[in-house]
Amino acid sequence: MVKQKSRYLSDRTAAWFYLAPALILLSIFVLYPTVKLFLTGFYEWDGMGDKTYIGLTNYRFLLQDSEFWYTVKNSFIFILGTVPTGMALALVLALLLQKKIRGRGLFRTLFFSPVVTSLVAAGLIWVWLLNYDYGIINRLLMQLGFEKIPWLVSDQYAMLSVIMMTIWKDAGYNMILFLAGLSTISSTYYEAARIDGASTWQSFWSITWPLLMPTTIFIMVVRIIFSFRTFEQIYAMTKGGPTGSTTVFVYYIYEKAFQGFEVGYASAAAMVLLVLVLFFTGLQFAVTRKMRRVT
Repeated sequence: MVKQKSRYLSDRTAAWFYLAPALILLSIFVLYPTVKLFLTGFYEWDGMGDKTYIGLTNYRFLLQDSEFWYTVKNSFIFILGTVPTGMALALVLALLLQKKIRGRGLFRTLFFSPVVTSLVAAGLIWVWLLNYDYGIINRLLMQLGFEKIPWLVSDQYAMLSVIMMTIWKDAGYNMILFLAGLSTISSTYYEAARIDGASTWQSFWSITWPLLMPTTIFIMVVRIIFSFRTFEQIYAMTKGGPTGSTTVFVYYIYEKAFQGFEVGYASAAAMVLLVLVLFFTGLQFAVTRKMRRVT
């Protein structure tokens, strides 16, 4: 009994020893900044001078700020524009590339290549593609008989431009996740469906879609979280404009903190963003746990 207890304590000590480096880094680079951010939200501070404690004033001003709510609206428009469409496109690509077709590896590489391209570089590429005067997309539209579109300088099309770029950028990543999910579905289900006379469409709705649901939920939640954190493509393509039509959460925080020097106010906005991200993370865990119990 004594030996078992001693061995248990030894294993526990060894576990903490191996975990210590990761826990130290987590504390320094995640926990401490988060606590500091939370506390800063209770102060009026320009980032350099003395702090002035103002309690919940930043949060009260935040909730009364029409610019903030406009930013929230833009963020959800961006999410609704990128997540469902991007997932649908990635699923179609995954279903096509799951089949044994010639050059399948090459196509997978081509579709995945935007993922490994930096967001700033990708944004600059799309700035060139969408240029009003000499962009390729406008030239194609003119050859087809349409008028040129002011993609990046019109508040009607600027958000659409960022959404298109983001869908293009993330499609390969989502496709790989869907391919991983599809690989876990046994071919015996489809063989049984063919014997019963089910069509390809019926097999998809009765077999592929239900069994792919855990992967779909995972991708959806991850994409929503990443969409809330969107910054680089906004900075590279539109700088939040025109007239704030593409200003989303993180860019709003950036403007307040590093352009307006309202660090306390920006910290309060960042805490709201953190709560939203934690909510969707918790939602993912809850749904996943429920689905595991059902299955």
